[in-house]
Amino acid sequence: METKARGAARSDGAEICVFLDDQAEPLATYRPPALFHLDTTSMEDGEHVLILRATDAIGSVGIRRIPFTVANGPGITVTGLRAGSRVRGAIDININAFSSDEPFDPVRAESSGPIPVWTWVMIVLIAGWAAWYGIEYFATPAAFAATPTYATNPAALVGAEPVTTQAAAAPRAVAGKSAAGFDYSKLGPQVFAQDCAACHGASGAGVPGAFPALAGDPVVNGPADAQVRIVLGGLSGKTISGVRYAGAMPPFAARLSDAEIAAVIDHERSSWGNHGPLVTPNQVKRDR
Repeated sequence: METKARGAARSDGAEICVFLDDQAEPLATYRPPALFHLDTTSMEDGEHVLILRATDAIGSVGIRRIPFTVANGPGITVTGLRAGSRVRGAIDININAFSSDEPFDPVRAESSGPIPVWTWVMIVLIAGWAAWYGIEYFATPAAFAATPTYATNPAALVGAEPVTTQAAAAPRAVAGKSAAGFDYSKLGPQVFAQDCAACHGASGAGVPGAFPALAGDPVVNGPADAQVRIVLGGLSGKTISGVRYAGAMPPFAARLSDAEIAAVIDHERSSWGNHGPLVTPNQVKRDR
């Protein structure tokens, strides 16, 4: 190991000794300040400690320890035997080494070790979540939407036409929340909050000069077909009660089902003091 020290004497008589690991003899002794050169090429790869011990003119001692790692040689990988393992009989140990100047070789770099248990656990959890999400939220075919197996699927409930019978054609018990047996009490507010409230406001007050108010609007309180066609095809640059609104309403024909459009229109026509005739999904289907 090559070491070099160069320094100049000082009046305080301080002295520094440099030690490596647990060696009893110092690598160098000099009076500071000095330049110390440590050649690691002759040292073993791994953990080492450089110890500096300084002694001043009155005999006081200060010590500083500097841990460091030497990595001159090729990196070595071992599969099949870990530190502290207890083994018996014959075992297979896969060993490999890579130096910093070797080109990357994917064949040699491929480890033959087993996949960690936590990796398998994460794969199983992700796969299970994906299966649950697919069953719970992907749209159910209309032919199966009303069966007991899929009846609680939220995607099926939102996208499916309500199942009606002759007995169910009478108005529901909840006043103002059904139209010829079509209950819009839950779906209507849900669709409005997701697709309409951002422009028309949660209370139907709209935004002056940009989006018209739905409360007291003549279209909302007039014949239903006009509002259905607006929701299906969108609207822009409309003048309402002498006010021209610059905001554009996008078409919802491709985004919302007949049941969703009927539900949100009925919600608007029965809220904020409005009293327009209600619609059913079949009416929306006809207007498409």
